[in-house]
Amino acid sequence: MNTRKSQSHKISNGIKENLKNLQVAFGEVFVVNSYIALASTFAIAAFLFAVWLPNFGLIGEVFGTSSAPLVAKLKVAITLLGGIGTNFSFLSAGYTIAIAALFGVNIAMVAYFLKRTRTRLARQDVAAGFGGIASGALGIGCAACGSFILSTVLSSLGAAGALAILPLRGGEFGILSVVLLAFSLTLISRKIAAPLTCNIK
Repeated sequence: MNTRKSQSHKISNGIKENLKNLQVAFGEVFVVNSYIALASTFAIAAFLFAVWLPNFGLIGEVFGTSSAPLVAKLKVAITLLGGIGTNFSFLSAGYTIAIAALFGVNIAMVAYFLKRTRTRLARQDVAAGFGGIASGALGIGCAACGSFILSTVLSSLGAAGALAILPLRGGEFGILSVVLLAFSLTLISRKIAAPLTCNIK
């Protein structure tokens, strides 16, 4: 009984510490307009990529070969953004937006940390950051194709039906991407919240 209470207490303290680190890190990073702009730019780019991904062929044809006016081409691109409400399920739309937001925030916070310390991140932090970003790209996709990028790769390998056996038809990768990006954010927040130290020789 005491062991369970001790474990529960440790978990509770860990969550509180992580939340405190996030608060401190956000307070340092996002009081600077340039980092807000950086996070917003990457988040919007990731969102546009996710929504337009299933229609890249159409967009390429419209902008590459069509003789329509530029305004008309832009209207087509903007109209396709409505796909977040029609081509995506509630679940896939939710994790796509979460991935885009977390992706942007991760980029901005890593950039801030690197500039502040002017050193390399620890190997495990680099791995977690790149793992989260890579998994975010992997999990982007519409409800019809589960995970668009993964299904394309599997198709080339003759294993496209593999996603069909999963309960969420590939949506699991989107959820995993959110978890990994959140974990990456927790790691970099801990680094930012930690006081700067220097070695005295």
